[in-house]
Amino acid sequence: MIIRPEPFNLQPNFGLDSLQSFLSYCNEVGSSDILFQTGDVVWGEIKGRQIPLTTRTIKDGEIKALLSIAFGSEVIGVIKGGNDADRPYRFVVERDTRRYRVNISGAQVGDAEDGLSITMRTIPEVPPSLDSLNLPAGIRENLFQPRGLVLVCGPTGSGKTTLQSSFYAHTSETDGDVKILLYEDPIEFLFTKVKNAGPKIRQMQIGRHIPSFARGIRNAMRCKPTLIGIGEARDAETISAMVEAALTGHGAYGTMHTESVSETASRAIQVFPADQHSAIASKILGSLRLIVVQILVPTLDGNRHAVREYLYFDRDIKREMSDMPYTQWGAFLRKVVAEKKQDMATGLRALLDGGLIDQKAYRRYAGEAIA
Repeated sequence: MIIRPEPFNLQPNFGLDSLQSFLSYCNEVGSSDILFQTGDVVWGEIKGRQIPLTTRTIKDGEIKALLSIAFGSEVIGVIKGGNDADRPYRFVVERDTRRYRVNISGAQVGDAEDGLSITMRTIPEVPPSLDSLNLPAGIRENLFQPRGLVLVCGPTGSGKTTLQSSFYAHTSETDGDVKILLYEDPIEFLFTKVKNAGPKIRQMQIGRHIPSFARGIRNAMRCKPTLIGIGEARDAETISAMVEAALTGHGAYGTMHTESVSETASRAIQVFPADQHSAIASKILGSLRLIVVQILVPTLDGNRHAVREYLYFDRDIKREMSDMPYTQWGAFLRKVVAEKKQDMATGLRALLDGGLIDQKAYRRYAGEAIA
């Protein structure tokens, strides 16, 4: 059972010092996400659970003052104009830098028709070690692909960036011949403490250093990299550029918001116009090396456990896929990952059998009935 921390006594009309004291408290209690909204207590996400973090509700005027303190008064005008805003926020406590990815939006919250909502997502400075992630051998042994496409998938907050960043850090520390170029929105993990065996990892932020992910990939291909990391493959232009990079002798790594291996393959094709599906399917099949899908499941002991579905696309699998219409790939891939016991349901079943989750959680995440 999760231990709920004692809520913080955030004083009315708090200023910058009080805000930073509160954020230090949030860090100490392990809150990965923090939600300020009009007329509500501040909520935090701790190991997948929503926990109240303050003893009182926050007024609209306090949130506006908070925005002015942290980001300048002009952000209020942006929100009142019907737009949301993404901003980075950072502060230093005893030489320890805390970084957040912040989304600000207008909303109706309870009775407040013109309320405000601020979501702050913690960005850790240093990725965890690759060994600490307890990856199955089928993932760990196939993550490094100097030629080909690797997709790490899952919903928001499932640890996609953590897994990739841990891999990049490990590779940079253990292989002096690898050049890694990353394109991110925003830059999250930093690699300042990585003991690079070769060139330092280069990170470029979309909108600051380069205008788009697709332009980033084209930029990378002029720099003779070993691995190209893309924050998110969300559109046809980016996916096309990633596939071309993979087919021309680079390791291309991206993320997608998908929930299974089969859905990932289908989604990568479906973002293109219908008349291009057959051609892009052939290119994707030629470039694919590994798909990993990850979720973080709250367990009965108050923690969270990573459950992963994955498939390495070896020569035999690709040959079978090439002999069938791409419209049949989804059913084929679901069958293959299940037969190899590399599907999400198998991982969830292990948690159920081990007493870490109950039947309700199993049904929720596996999407199937208990046999």
